[in-house]
Amino acid sequence: MPQNVRIWEVYQGDRLAELRPARLDLEERIEIWLEQDISIISRDLLVIGRQVRTSFGGIIDLLCLDRNGDAVIVELKRDKTPRDITAQVLDYASWVRDLSSSWIVESADQYLGNEGPLEDAFEQQFDEPLPETLNGHHRMLIVASELDLSTERILN
Repeated sequence: MPQNVRIWEVYQGDRLAELRPARLDLEERIEIWLEQDISIISRDLLVIGRQVRTSFGGIIDLLCLDRNGDAVIVELKRDKTPRDITAQVLDYASWVRDLSSSWIVESADQYLGNEGPLEDAFEQQFDEPLPETLNGHHRMLIVASELDLSTERILN
């Protein structure tokens, strides 16, 4: 379900003015910002990979785990989403569905580097130990300035 986020500026005298959405020049900027602080979209995520290559040549913008140890695909679009983004994300999900716990741990450890291993990073993020079962389920998040009507209809 899409969420529309409005941002307001507070002026002297408690006046509010809604800020107008602006286009970003690079999708990579959003990716870097979310990689550095994923809580911008959810406090329930830990980034375990960026620009993750699938076995079929696709590239997942950000791969995360939630507090249940489930994989979360984060696909970013700087503008309005084209309809084919739905197929792209579903394609990524079909690949993520079959990722083993060992693949996730090894890949996350490599990505996390000095902030790892995954077990430590997970416990630091969620104050809970890493679940024994990883990737029992998965979710897909599309982050965009706007969803076109067909994408919204398909996702719903």
